[in-house]
Amino acid sequence: MASAYTTQIYDPAVTSATSGQLTSIQLNVTSGNGSIKILGPASVANDTVQSADTAVAYATQYLGINESAYNFTYYIHDNHSSVSGPSAGLSFTILAISGLEQKPIINSIAATGTISSNGTAGLIGGIFDKAAAARAAGKSVLLVPYAPNSSIEEMFYYAAQQNLGIKIVEVTNASEALRYAFGYKAAQPMAYSYNQTYNLSSVSQANQTCNACNISDFYPLENMTMNMTAAEINSIGRNFSALKQQMLQALDSYEAIGAKGYLYTASDLAFNEYIDAYTIANINNASLNNASVTISEVQNYCNTVSAPQMTSQNYEYVIGGEFRQALANQTLNSSISELNASSSSDGVTLSLRNAGTAYAWCKAASDMYNTASSIGGTNVTYDSSIRNIASNYLSQAASSSFSNAYLTLATDSFKSGNYYTSIYGSIYSEVFGSNINPNESAAVAEYQNATGRQFGIWAKEFDIQSAFFLNAANTTNSSSTKQNDIVSAYTAAQLSSKLSGVNKQISSNFVNYTAAYPQGYAGIEQQLNEIYGMLTVIFIMLVLIFIILLKNEIRGRAKPLQSKPVPTREQPAQPVKQAISQRTARRTRK
Repeated sequence: MASAYTTQIYDPAVTSATSGQLTSIQLNVTSGNGSIKILGPASVANDTVQSADTAVAYATQYLGINESAYNFTYYIHDNHSSVSGPSAGLSFTILAISGLEQKPIINSIAATGTISSNGTAGLIGGIFDKAAAARAAGKSVLLVPYAPNSSIEEMFYYAAQQNLGIKIVEVTNASEALRYAFGYKAAQPMAYSYNQTYNLSSVSQANQTCNACNISDFYPLENMTMNMTAAEINSIGRNFSALKQQMLQALDSYEAIGAKGYLYTASDLAFNEYIDAYTIANINNASLNNASVTISEVQNYCNTVSAPQMTSQNYEYVIGGEFRQALANQTLNSSISELNASSSSDGVTLSLRNAGTAYAWCKAASDMYNTASSIGGTNVTYDSSIRNIASNYLSQAASSSFSNAYLTLATDSFKSGNYYTSIYGSIYSEVFGSNINPNESAAVAEYQNATGRQFGIWAKEFDIQSAFFLNAANTTNSSSTKQNDIVSAYTAAQLSSKLSGVNKQISSNFVNYTAAYPQGYAGIEQQLNEIYGMLTVIFIMLVLIFIILLKNEIRGRAKPLQSKPVPTREQPAQPVKQAISQRTARRTRK
């Protein structure tokens, strides 16, 4: 390098919980001894210093230059505030290569992202705040690290682009970023694909034979989920019109899956799409205050949802509803924690997403309770042995699963005496809380085993869901999609087998319901409501009696009764004949 060279890039940073700032970073490269300095801020955290060191090491290796022959002085223009975090690593790297090659960086670009020793760009947080800061400063392109397809980070990237009007360009490494930074490649708006559709031409009609259940009872849940998701998609703003259309097409394919008899599969896919649609539809509500209000509204709604009395015919819908309410409460707690800990709009948006998920769980629970009420049957509850049964399932799940949300749910439900929910939670924990990567033959074997054991609606629906994903695995050309479908088929078959056994055990444990046997939360709540109702009626009757007595007392004091004298022994009554003769005499005198 013949002489010193100064270069500049713009890097956005998060400055508060929901705002960002675009910072200019300059680099002066001179001949020297390998010194690396960061000037400007009042203080610089170690992770920022380490990020600059990694950037220079990679840049000199990339160019085949001796690092110790140069000095690198970074100057961060941020009004002498404190700087921390590694997210300027990508910018530090672009600057180092720009300075060593003496190539200017185009002014319309900003960049953010961490950097690794091999030049890979790492994920960052605060995309909404960083993109807003770049756009407000007049930048038209923001370089960001590549996010995996269908990840929440990818959705946030796309949402920031569409909402703020700035091109979000994903780069996998520093080398790719240089092509945009030096103007070798024109930036294009980020595209987002929501093509979660399935080839149904080879999918046969699901077998509707159901042991110990009625398939028709499940249709309301599917209809509710489809309608809820369609309404949320249609509420998405016009700046997401392309995504909105893709989502509607995906929902159409789910409805076609339901039409072929795979009711839970269709509902499950639509449920997950609802969460994505809710996230996009509420992007503009991502403020601390709006998120707090939304969480409170969801909590209030969930508190209005209550389970009906369990019967020998509807127990799967009651337990299924209580299980989903427990999931909703758990998700709401996560939403509150996320909001309280949020350091950027990303955290606020995640909090809103969790609140939407909790709302959907409670809507599903409410629908299941409605179905349970319509089914009817003999009122039942558990006997004393159910606690030991739930304890055994929980112990097995704890020993065979790594820590997961279902295990926490099962533990909390057991502690509160909601044993049926605890059992279901333990089963889900055991299935989803294990590191499994089955091959196709293992999934087929698990499905064949489940098919011969299904008992109850959940076991039936998971059994045919396994069949659906086995078919999907055989009709896809993507190896990653195929493996995902195989895993889905395997886990669905496991759920079917395990829930069959659980349902048989639960149904054989029932005793007729009486006031002496409260049925978990639902039974206790029902009894309390009955007691409150009786006390209210008694209170109203007592008030009415008191009012009547009080009115009579007031009338008696204000207007005494005028009664005729009652004959006594001291004053005998006139004989009737004598009284008549006296009246006759008076007439004669007149």
